[in-house]
Amino acid sequence: MAFDIKRKKAFVCDLDGTLFMGPNPIVPAVRFVIDSTKSGRFRFFYLTNNTSKCPEEYMRKIAGAGIPVAPEQILTPLITLESYIRRKGYTSVYLISSEKVKAHMAGRLADVGVSLDYDPERNELIALTYDKELTYAKLADATSLWNMRNCPPSPMCPIRTRNQSPVDFVATHPDNCCPSERGPIPDIGGMMRFLETTNGMKPSHVFGKPSPTLLEPVLELFRPEEVAVVGDRLYTDKAIADNAGVDFVCVLSGETTPEDLRRYAGTPPAIVVDTFDMVAEGSG
Repeated sequence: MAFDIKRKKAFVCDLDGTLFMGPNPIVPAVRFVIDSTKSGRFRFFYLTNNTSKCPEEYMRKIAGAGIPVAPEQILTPLITLESYIRRKGYTSVYLISSEKVKAHMAGRLADVGVSLDYDPERNELIALTYDKELTYAKLADATSLWNMRNCPPSPMCPIRTRNQSPVDFVATHPDNCCPSERGPIPDIGGMMRFLETTNGMKPSHVFGKPSPTLLEPVLELFRPEEVAVVGDRLYTDKAIADNAGVDFVCVLSGETTPEDLRRYAGTPPAIVVDTFDMVAEGSG
């Protein structure tokens, strides 16, 4: 069935490559969102896998482009990570993140007293975010913690922790690269492969797109047929739309190219547009 914009009440918009390219707004898309927000034609939510920033930073970025925005409109895997830590009852997490993200998560988890520092005797979880302050020392600590707690004793790892309970490992999202005004730059996918290549460690859970859990707040307000995800990536943006049973609007302003679409073996997007503003013009 052809994409019908008249049936839609809410759009869940990816940010990088869809509304912004690096720090710069994609002007036609942003104008469409501003006009539609002010007219009340659609509700908008902003979904990002990028965990190098806090939700508050995304609010400032979106508001800085002139888009009215409220906290409940921001959807990020940091929310899922917080829920996971609370659900598991972890009190000691080695969080690999920027200092700003670490401070944000410490504030969010202050009521349950979670430590987010490297502590090989107490850590119950290694949590990998998109850390733009990543150092070799952080990667070495993560792999060493895994070696000492999750691998059998061997001459390759003579140092062991007294605590021999296995440590959990999760990642906030699976993206291989992050769009920027200078082209694709490394994202968390390469960091995960670095760790796996070193000693075989793999995350027990990868949050963010394409997990449909990020869309639960939206689907509590709207029926699936009233919602569409807008994004530039087939393997995350389209995948989360498919997993949640909602339409996907593919924009060509970011990572995906017409050649990528020709090679794509899955079901096609509901509609393909150059930039998000063309949804109104290119649909029934």
